[in-house]
Amino acid sequence: MNESELQAFLDRSMTAIVATVGAKGGAHSVPVWYRFKAGSFRIWTDGSRQWVKNARRNPQVSVAVAEHEAPFAAVIARGKAEVEVDPPGMEDDIRGIVERYIPEGEVDAYIAQWAALRTIVRIEALQIRAWGRGY
Repeated sequence: MNESELQAFLDRSMTAIVATVGAKGGAHSVPVWYRFKAGSFRIWTDGSRQWVKNARRNPQVSVAVAEHEAPFAAVIARGKAEVEVDPPGMEDDIRGIVERYIPEGEVDAYIAQWAALRTIVRIEALQIRAWGRGY
């Protein structure tokens, strides 16, 4: 995929799988909603979740986004996670993430329901592998 194809693919409303390294060295993978902007994945989450704790301890993570139907395109990124509480631009990131997954008329209510969540995990994609047809 070229850059515009990559962005178009990641702009689709698919969940991503974020993989972190647990305290005992094992893999810990979770599905997340995300937004890909300026070369990084942004994820709005609860800062007390285990994967976030893992990312704080070891910021080396991977992210996978894949189609579940033909042609089975996918993106795998390796990167560095930065966990931020109340960062500048957080409201824009939250809205940008939620709008990808929730119907337009329900976005504000959904955000209000989760107003206590104040953590954004930004994963800078340092290496990306992508393909447009199955592997």
